[in-house]
Amino acid sequence: FSLKPPTEIVGLEADSAARPAARIAQRALALELTALIHGDAEALRVEEASRALFGRGDSATLDAQTLAAALTEAPHSQVPARPAPVVDLLVACGLCDSKGAARRAIAEGGAYVNNVRVTDVAAQAGPDDALAGGWLLLRRGKRAIGGVRFAD
Repeated sequence: FSLKPPTEIVGLEADSAARPAARIAQRALALELTALIHGDAEALRVEEASRALFGRGDSATLDAQTLAAALTEAPHSQVPARPAPVVDLLVACGLCDSKGAARRAIAEGGAYVNNVRVTDVAAQAGPDDALAGGWLLLRRGKRAIGGVRFAD
């Protein structure tokens, strides 16, 4: 399902066999298909957003439109424009079922605000911490993302 040259495909297969958890071939195919449908610039923007959302890139570089598009597809919530405990924000957006679960996530080192690990269960975040468009990017563990948007 690729228009890549056969030598490049063989290289992707070898890299994938050596490091299956990295999903190198799947990522390359996703990028290629996105570029075919939406163009190269959009494919690179989506790849950058994916890296930023999952902690492998700088979330501060995302523009408001990209961030909003990504986070409205994830668990999210709108909250008043004032500082709030991260514990409450994790519950508000649905990443944690309860404040106790949110506290455990923080204590175990698995909670992030804008890809920065939260280490204090009493930590707060507010509009001053928001990314483009008034969003906070929240993450629990490696793959569970969500967001809160501060009301204007």
